[in-house]
Amino acid sequence: MAEQQERGSGAPDPAPRGPASGSEPDVWYFAVRLGDGRYAFAASLVTEVVRLGPLTRLPAAPPFLPGVFTHRGEILPVLDLGELLLRRPVATRPGGRVAIVHADPWRVAVVADEIEGLAQVPRRRIGPPPAAQQAGEFLQAVVADDLGDIGVLDLPRLVAAARARSVPA
Repeated sequence: MAEQQERGSGAPDPAPRGPASGSEPDVWYFAVRLGDGRYAFAASLVTEVVRLGPLTRLPAAPPFLPGVFTHRGEILPVLDLGELLLRRPVATRPGGRVAIVHADPWRVAVVADEIEGLAQVPRRRIGPPPAAQQAGEFLQAVVADDLGDIGVLDLPRLVAAARARSVPA
């Protein structure tokens, strides 16, 4: 993220990996499925994938914040990516998988219809986002892997926007 801020380009800040040859290294993303679409964000933001514990609902919380849960003694807000991006809530239930992410300065758990996991993408397969897209406000790029297109999200910006929408001024 610091590298992205220094560049000031708004381009994705993925965790590059790949061969030590002269070719550009591949980029690693963490992919999730929301409805019929696939979305991803920089894999370096994910600290772990865990089973969702009992969810404590918060009174007057916005729909994209179905509650909080305790993970290793830390209370983490649960962000519903489906509600945030598509206005369609994801079914959250104890035992479902969530990704714990660190989007400076916050740690949150994100839920999606399905956690796909890591996607390795050659840099040449990264393109600009389409002009009209449901998640357009937070979409940085579109990448293609062997399973199809993936919308790349600016997750730190999405988390900051969710926080701003949920905390009264």
